[in-house]
Amino acid sequence: MTLRACLFCFLATACASVGHADIVTLFPNDINGGGTTASFADSFLTLTPMQGTNAATFNNNAVRLGIDDFGTNPNAFNDPDTDPTNGNEETLDFSFVAGSGLAGISYDFSRADGPGAQDGVIISGFLQDPNVTFSLDDPNVFAVYDGAGTVRLNIGGAFSGTDVAIGFDAAASDGQDLLLSVTDTTEAGAQFAILSISYDNDIVAVPEPSTALGLLAIGFVGIARRRKKLA
Repeated sequence: MTLRACLFCFLATACASVGHADIVTLFPNDINGGGTTASFADSFLTLTPMQGTNAATFNNNAVRLGIDDFGTNPNAFNDPDTDPTNGNEETLDFSFVAGSGLAGISYDFSRADGPGAQDGVIISGFLQDPNVTFSLDDPNVFAVYDGAGTVRLNIGGAFSGTDVAIGFDAAASDGQDLLLSVTDTTEAGAQFAILSISYDNDIVAVPEPSTALGLLAIGFVGIARRRKKLA
């Protein structure tokens, strides 16, 4: 293979946005093991439910993931009142190892859509904007990134029952701890019923455009020198 061919082969590999992604999807039964449990862990991700600062347990529902007990819907993550600061919000902690990050969450029968900055499904801990996408085209379902690591998902639709897939750029949570909570200051009983959680366990770093251009320049210099020696 010529030097030029080697160079362009290398650059094609280096400039790929994601290489060999391996997406793992976990369903409630995978997480709770068919019974109530205090946490889930595999080689790439640990999931821990809490209510405020209190340890909690996942429910045993095979369809919708939530927190058992606490007098709210056990098949969802809830905030029983309209106060997002009193510490009784149910939360879910995602702890990823390096090279792994959140790729998706699907839900149904969920509502968290107040107008305030603390209303919605709040996920904090991102390295950058995760570029959230939704499978549902609905103006009442959208995401807002605050520029400082937190995404607010406005989940409207008033328990429509439609299965909705939320997509995330997994690189935005590579090796991070994310915290999910649900609040709504306009109506008690905000809830988020999770149908599945997906993660990428093979995140590949993307070189900056300037880096790729630098490599290209170096390669052409090498080609020019080689031609000069052969002349």
